[in-house]
Formats: sequence, C-alpha cells, structure tokens
Amino acid sequence: MTERVVSFGSHGRLSGVFTEPTAAVADAAQAPALLLWNVGMNHHVGPYRFNVDLARRAAMSGLTALRFDLSGKGDSQLRRDPLGEMERALDDLREASELIAKRSGQRRLLPVGFCSGVDAAHQFTLIDDRVVGACFIEGYAYRTAGFYLRYPLRLLERGRWRRAAARNIPNPLRGAPMVRRLGRIPLSAAGDNVVYVREYPSAEQLRRDYALLAAKGKRMLFVYVGNDGSYNHRKQLLEFAGAPDLERCAQIEYFPKADHTFFLPSDRARAVELVVRWAGSTFGPADPPPRER
Repeated sequence: MTERVVSFGSHGRLSGVFTEPTAAVADAAQAPALLLWNVGMNHHVGPYRFNVDLARRAAMSGLTALRFDLSGKGDSQLRRDPLGEMERALDDLREASELIAKRSGQRRLLPVGFCSGVDAAHQFTLIDDRVVGACFIEGYAYRTAGFYLRYPLRLLERGRWRRAAARNIPNPLRGAPMVRRLGRIPLSAAGDNVVYVREYPSAEQLRRDYALLAAKGKRMLFVYVGNDGSYNHRKQLLEFAGAPDLERCAQIEYFPKADHTFFLPSDRARAVELVVRWAGSTFGPADPPPRER
C-alpha cells in the first residue's frame, strides 16, 4: 500500500490523500475506486478517522481510494465562483474522479457518502455514468409504519433510563459514589444530540431517485445505526421506498447498538469491513488483510 498527499483541481485548490494497493493485490481491472470526502465539517480523515481506516483496509484488498476535502473545508481552498453548495461539491467530485483516472487508470467509481456526504453521493450517483455503485452510510431515513410500531421498544433499553436519570440528578448529589456510577453514560451513546441539520429531498423525489438508480443497475449499500433515533429496523428503507427493484440491487445493513459516527472502535471496524467486503463481492475479489506474525 502506498499513500501520497495530492493537490488537484483548478489551480491545485483541492487537497487529499491518494491510497493505492500494491501490485500484488491490485484489482484495477474490476474493482472501482473509492471516493471519500468530508462528513459535515470534519476534514477528510472522517469521524474518528473512519475514512483513513476505510481507505487503508480497501487498499489491502486491492482497491484504490481517494479521501479529500471539498472546497473550503479542511485543507482545500475556498472557491471564488457563484455556484451553490451542491454544485460546488459535484464539481469537486468530478475533479477527484479525473485525478483517479489520471493516476490509476481507473474510471469506475464507488462514492462513499457518510451522513451529510450522502447528499452529494446521491446526486453524483444519479448523474455520472462512471459511478457503478455507491455506499450510503447513515443517509436518508424516513420514518415508516414499521418504525412507529417498534418505537415503544426503546423504553425497554436500560441505557436509556440510566442516561435520563443521570441528566436529572441535582448538582449537589452528583459527587455521591452511587450517583457517579449511575451517571456513566455508555460510550455507545456518543453523538446522540443533534448537531448538524440539513434538508432532505422529498419522500416522493427520493423514491423516484431510488427507482431510477435501480433501473440503471447501480449497486448500493445502505448502512444505518439504531442510536440516531430515525431508523430502528433493517427493512425500514424498503418499507419507505416500496420498490421491489431496490431490494434486488441494494444491500441494507443495520447496526442496532452503534451510534451515528461509529464512536466505538469495534463498531467502526465492523462498518469498514462491511464496506470493503461488499465492494469486493459486488465488483471483484476482496482479499482479507494480511495477518500479523
């Protein structure tokens, strides 16, 4: 595996890290290259270095990856043009795609959108024929009848009651030994509070988009977690979409105990492995990482 810092785009304003596999495991003839970029205001390493872990694990399996910063974020420079946020992001993705083609010869692409990054990944997958598939991590989630049917089950979660009790303990009592123990909020609850809000497409538009992606034969991986409050069972997306074709071309995975940013290393490792295995099984062989001796 080799990693190189790269500057690209008009006037070299975009910055990122290009990760390539060794010749021994490279599978450029089949597997598309991964495109990874910002999650909200995080820079290109991703939440808790998620993008770093994913790019390196992908390279061990023969996949090329580029993780980079969109214009005006992280190490990339601001743009001086009147384009809107989505137009700028799509233009940045096109320039990233051109860099991948120039450096590796790979013209098939696999964008990996995470949370707000799903917005650009979704649009790019719709309009660019080089994109053969996409991974949407913690993307659009609309509540369904099945969601509300399961919603009361949250009251059976012990951790939820502990957190509620800890938040309502008077300050003078917080130092008591038993109270301190009660107030230890599980790490899996990290990120429960809403800190980033964005506008979703309408439900009708999103259903049409998914039907179009399925008709084009684009393969999709959807990954959702249970601790963000908007998704509570694996088939919720299929209930929302109501499109049989989506189930044939999409894989949906649900981590009921993980939090929105995969704070726990074990959850993060599972998600990274899932994406790499899915890419390998869908587009080409994905070898396991070498064992340490």
